[in-house]
Amino acid sequence: MYAEDVRLIPRCSPVPRKRGHSIYDETAEYMRIHFALHAGKRVFFADTTGGDLVDVKEFVAFDSDDEEESTRWEEEEAKYRKPERQPIYHVQPEFNAPTAGALLQAVHCNKVEVEQISPAENEPLAFSGVIRVLNISFHKAVYIRSTMDNWATYFDHPAEYVQGSHDGSTDQFSFKLSFAPPYTTHGSRIEFVVRYETSDGDYWANNSSMNYVVTLLLSYEDDSTRTNDDSQQVRGILRPPKMYRYTSPPVTWHAFICQTQTKRMHI
Repeated sequence: MYAEDVRLIPRCSPVPRKRGHSIYDETAEYMRIHFALHAGKRVFFADTTGGDLVDVKEFVAFDSDDEEESTRWEEEEAKYRKPERQPIYHVQPEFNAPTAGALLQAVHCNKVEVEQISPAENEPLAFSGVIRVLNISFHKAVYIRSTMDNWATYFDHPAEYVQGSHDGSTDQFSFKLSFAPPYTTHGSRIEFVVRYETSDGDYWANNSSMNYVVTLLLSYEDDSTRTNDDSQQVRGILRPPKMYRYTSPPVTWHAFICQTQTKRMHI
């Protein structure tokens, strides 16, 4: 056997490196550079020289030229701005209430009937009505079932008894309905029916199954004036010119003889 020469390398610590600058050394270096760059500058505080640390200044608001120009422009624009037109509301029933003998006949037949519809005083969007019922029970009540959205929703409004309306066989009840936003535009409609409650049962009035309908109409005050002005203006433009008629002067007997002689001479 041959013996091999084996060398063992003892364990040792890593190779030592150069130690870096400490924080103290870096701070000292920074201060040295900082003072070298600002060697010619010195900082003084106001209080060290006898001055005030706070300086207060007051500013007073004043009208600028832009504001005056804007105000002048608004005033000038207001001179030519058309005034806002105010609508005029009118309620129009779309049915004819029976009168006189036809009303009494309908009341005896149906026990309840709409007698009258009229605009409410000082309420352009409202209208009032009168219901006549047959007196078949001492305890009675009348309700108006109305809708403004084609019966998607409806409300029952109690009618009030008209004092002193009893004539022996019939009584009167009154009610009032009103248009409300968003149903205040031209062509809005209120549909309603009448329910008459008695101890003998309930009775309905619905305008022969067509319901009672009231339509809201809108107009403007200057529409009629504008129409009249336009018609007058058109009439003035299309005015036909005057017709001139030419009338020849009368021929006297002497002139007729002279003309005849002249013709003969030429012949």
